[in-house]
Amino acid sequence: MTEFGKKSHISTIIAIICIFLYAASILFGAGRIIANSNTRQVIAAREFNDIIDLASSASFLGFMSRPYQETIQDALISTETLLGVIITGSNGEFGFEKNYGSVINWNGDVPRFRTGFGISANPFFQSVWIEGQRNSTVQAVYSYIDYDFLISVLKDTLILIIGVMTFAIIILLLEIYSKPGSSIKTVYHKAEQKPVYTDINSSSDFYDSEIIEVDVNKKEGYPKGLYSPRGIGWESYTKERLDSELHRCSSLEEDLVFIVMDSSRIKLGEGLLRNLISEIASTFTLRDMIFEKGDNGLSLIVPSLSLEQCIEKAEIFLQKVQTSLFDNSGDLLDFFIGMSSRAGRLVEASRLMFEADEALARAQKDTSSPIIAFKSDPEKYRNYIRRNNV
Repeated sequence: MTEFGKKSHISTIIAIICIFLYAASILFGAGRIIANSNTRQVIAAREFNDIIDLASSASFLGFMSRPYQETIQDALISTETLLGVIITGSNGEFGFEKNYGSVINWNGDVPRFRTGFGISANPFFQSVWIEGQRNSTVQAVYSYIDYDFLISVLKDTLILIIGVMTFAIIILLLEIYSKPGSSIKTVYHKAEQKPVYTDINSSSDFYDSEIIEVDVNKKEGYPKGLYSPRGIGWESYTKERLDSELHRCSSLEEDLVFIVMDSSRIKLGEGLLRNLISEIASTFTLRDMIFEKGDNGLSLIVPSLSLEQCIEKAEIFLQKVQTSLFDNSGDLLDFFIGMSSRAGRLVEASRLMFEADEALARAQKDTSSPIIAFKSDPEKYRNYIRRNNV
C-alpha cells in the first residue's frame, strides 16, 4: 500500500552521493595502504640484501662470536621493515629478532618463523658465503604493514566519512525546512494541552438520519479552473472527485477515508489556512485531494489508507497543530476533525460526506474529543440499504 504525498528525489540523490563518497573514501584508504605495502616489500628486499652482505663481511669477527652477533642484531634493529633473521652455518641455525619473542618460535635450539597478520608469509631466503662455514643461508621476514601509517590513513578516512555525514545531514535539514509549511514555528504552550480522544464506536442513529443533499458550493457562479487561489480544490468539486475515487478504490478493493476539518470558535486567516494546508498535504494526502469547505474548513480524500491509520495520523497532526498554531488572540487553535471510511461498503459520496459531517458536528459539540471517526457496521449498513431500498 502506498502512502499519498509529494516525495522529493533529493533524499535519493543524497543517498547515492553519500554511498559513492563512502565507497570512494574506503577505496582511497585501501589504495594508500596497498601502495605502502608494496613500497615496504621493495624496501625489505633492499634491507635483506644489506643483511646478506653484512653476514658475509663480518665473518672476520668470528662466525657467531659475540661481536658478530651484536653486529647482526644492530643492523636488524636499524632496518625499517625487517622483523627477524635466521642465519644457518655449519654448527646450526641462529635467530635474531628486532623485538624478542615477536616472530621466532624456538623448538629446542632450532628457530622457526611465526606466521600471522602483518608478517610476510614467504620469508626471504638466500645462500651466502661465510668464511669457514658450509651451506650457509640467510632468511628474513618483514612487516608489510606500517602501523603508524595505517593509523594515519584510518584517521584521514574517518575525517572524510564524517565530512560526508555532515554534508548529508545539512542537505536533509535544508530539505526538511524548505518544505511547504516548514515556516510553522513549534511553540509549546505552558497551559495544559487539550487531550486528543478518538471515538470509533458504531452509531445506529446515523443510519436513521435522513441524508440531505446540499449544494455545498454557495458561491455565485462556477469556479474557474481546477484549483482555488489557495492551491486546493474548489468545494463544488468535492463530491465529484469523491465519487470517482470511491469507484476506483472499490474496483481495486482498497479502503478510502473522507475527512472534514473545521474550527468552530474563530475565523481562520489566509496565512493560517495555508499553513494548515501544507501540514495536511505532508501528513495525509496529495494536495489535489484537499478541498475547501465553507469559509473556514477543509475536506480531504485519503485513498488506500484504513480508518485506523488515518486516526493515528489525525492524532499526530492535531497534536502538532495544537502546539504550533495560534489564533489572532494568541490562544491555541481550536480545531476539530470528523471522518468516515468506505470500509468495504459500496457507498456513495453523499453518504460518506454526510457521515463525516455528522462526526465533525459531534466533535465540535463535545470539545473534549476533537477527533470523531464514524466507523460503520457493514451488516447494519446492508440492512439499512435493504430497509430503505437505497
